[in-house]
Amino acid sequence: MTEKVTKLALASRLIVLLVQLVANGALPEHRPDVFRMPVSPDQNASWIDKIIKRCLGGLRHWDGEYYLHIADNLYSYENTLAFYPLYPVVVRHVAQAVEAMGISLSQESILLVVAVALNLWLFCESANLLFQLTQVLFNDLNKSWNAALIFCFNPATIFFTAAYSETFFAFSSLHLMLECLKPTGSFRFLRLGTALGACLVCRSNGLITLGYPLYFFGRHLLLKNKEPNTCMQLTQMTLTILGAIGILHTYYFYIYRLYCLPSIRPNHPQHIVDYAVERKYLLSGQGSEGSPWCQYTLPFPYTYVQSHYWDVGFLRYYKWKQLPNFLLALPMLSFMHWHCYDYMHHTAKAVWVKLKPSGYKELIRDHTIFPFVLHAAFLTLVCTFYVHIQVSTRLLASATPVFYWFAADHMPKTLAQLRLRSKAGALFVWCTTYSLVGTVLFSNNYPWT
Repeated sequence: MTEKVTKLALASRLIVLLVQLVANGALPEHRPDVFRMPVSPDQNASWIDKIIKRCLGGLRHWDGEYYLHIADNLYSYENTLAFYPLYPVVVRHVAQAVEAMGISLSQESILLVVAVALNLWLFCESANLLFQLTQVLFNDLNKSWNAALIFCFNPATIFFTAAYSETFFAFSSLHLMLECLKPTGSFRFLRLGTALGACLVCRSNGLITLGYPLYFFGRHLLLKNKEPNTCMQLTQMTLTILGAIGILHTYYFYIYRLYCLPSIRPNHPQHIVDYAVERKYLLSGQGSEGSPWCQYTLPFPYTYVQSHYWDVGFLRYYKWKQLPNFLLALPMLSFMHWHCYDYMHHTAKAVWVKLKPSGYKELIRDHTIFPFVLHAAFLTLVCTFYVHIQVSTRLLASATPVFYWFAADHMPKTLAQLRLRSKAGALFVWCTTYSLVGTVLFSNNYPWT
C-alpha cells in the first residue's frame, strides 16, 4: 500500500507541474506590486537557467519569493521575519551542496529546483504518513486510502508544490502525531523531539503542536498500570520538550542579535541594499532603533511583523473589499466549522452518558481523536477571526489531518460509485476546481487562497 500511495502522490504532483507549465506559457503573467527576490546583476542566465525559469517559474510567486530570498540571503529584511526558518534554511544548505558539485546553474535556478524537488519528496512522504496515521487510529483501509487521495488533490494543492513551507510542515506535524500514537512504553523520544522541533521552527502555528506530546504522554501515564520507569519517562519527555523549545529560542536569539544589537553589522550585497532603499525596507544590522519589538519584555518579532507589515490582528480583515477572499475561504471554513461542531456535540453527549468518577479512563481510551479535532477547531477559529482569511484553506490543509478524515467519511468505497449530486460529488467538484483554478492563477501571479 505504501507504494500505491507514493505513486498516487507523485502522479498528483506531476499533474500540478504540467498544469503549471501549460498555464504559465499560455496566459499573460500578472505583475502585482509585491515583494520580489532581488537578484544580483552579476548572475548570467544560461540556456538551462532559462528552461528552468520557463518550466518552474510559476512556482516561486507570492510567499515563495520570500522563502527563496531567505534561502539565498537569510533574514536581510525585517518583513521576512514573518517566515520561519526550517524550510528556507534546508533549501539553502541543499542548494549549497548542489552548487559545490560544480553544476553550471545560477544560484537563483538552483534554489528554485531544490525548493520544488524538496517539496515533491516531502509530499510523497506526507501522503504515506497520513495513510499510516489514519490506519492506526481507525483501522480502516478504505478511509485511509480516501484520506490520502483527498490529500493528494486537496483544494490548496498548488501550495504543496510551490516554494512554500506547507509540505514541510505537513510532513513534520504528521510525523509528530504518528510518534505520539506509539504503543504504551514505546515512545521514541529522539524522533518525537526532532519532529516537534521541526514543527516549532517551520511555521508559527507549530507552537500549538506542543499539545500532542503533552496530551498523549499524559494519557499514557493515566491509562498504564504502575511501572518502575515512570520517573525516567517523565524526565525524558521533559528534556524532549525543553530541547525542542530550545531550538525555537535559538532562532529567536539569532534574530534578536541580528536586528537589536548595534554591534552586529552584516555585510549586505549592493543589490540587497538597493532593493531595501527602493521598497523602504528595514535592513538587518541597524540596531534596535527601527525595530520597536526589540524593546519588548519578550522580544519576539513575529506578532509585531505580522501586525506592522501585513495588518494581521483580531477582526482586522473584516472589510467589504476583502469579500472575494472571504468567499474563497468559505468552503473550507464552513466545512471545518460544521464538522468540528458536529463531532464535539456528539462527543459531549456520549461523555455525559458515561460520566462517572471511575469511568474517566474509559472515556480517555475511547476518544483518541478528540485532541486532533480540538486542534483543528482551534485553528479554524483562528483562521476565521485573526489571520488573512485567504490563507485558511492552505493553513488547515497543511496543519491538521482532521479535514481529510471528515472528507473521507463522505467518500464511497470506490470512485466508480461517486455521484456528482451527493456530498462526495460536491467534495470532488470543490477539490478539483480549486486545484485546477488555483494552479492556473497562482502560476501566473494572480491572487489565490
